[in-house]
Amino acid sequence: MATVCIAGFGFRSLANTDSLVNALNKARAEHKISGFSAPKDKVDHPALKALAKTYELPLYAVENEVMKSMETFTQSAIVIEKRQTGSVAESAALAFFKGPAKLLGPRKISDDGLAVCAIAEGESI
Repeated sequence: MATVCIAGFGFRSLANTDSLVNALNKARAEHKISGFSAPKDKVDHPALKALAKTYELPLYAVENEVMKSMETFTQSAIVIEKRQTGSVAESAALAFFKGPAKLLGPRKISDDGLAVCAIAEGESI
């Protein structure tokens, strides 16, 4: 099976496409991204949908319950309280995969502080 990279996102409701692009560019380095993922309750955000359209990549909704079981590099007390995971972006990236996957680094924060992005790598499903 082929290995793919998924960009997971977490963001505030005020985030715009520039916020998401900035976080993505910080996180992805030289990795070829195959798709985007975000929590199911955030996947319909207009900025995220616009990002997926601009990059012509699929957008995947991940279940909050699955995200809670992911081990993340980042352990944000606020995010743990609100989402029961250390990082929304990191857990969203990992939760896409049904099998083994790994984070390629900790999440990166957009310059405006409204979006975070993390990249996970695993086998294509």
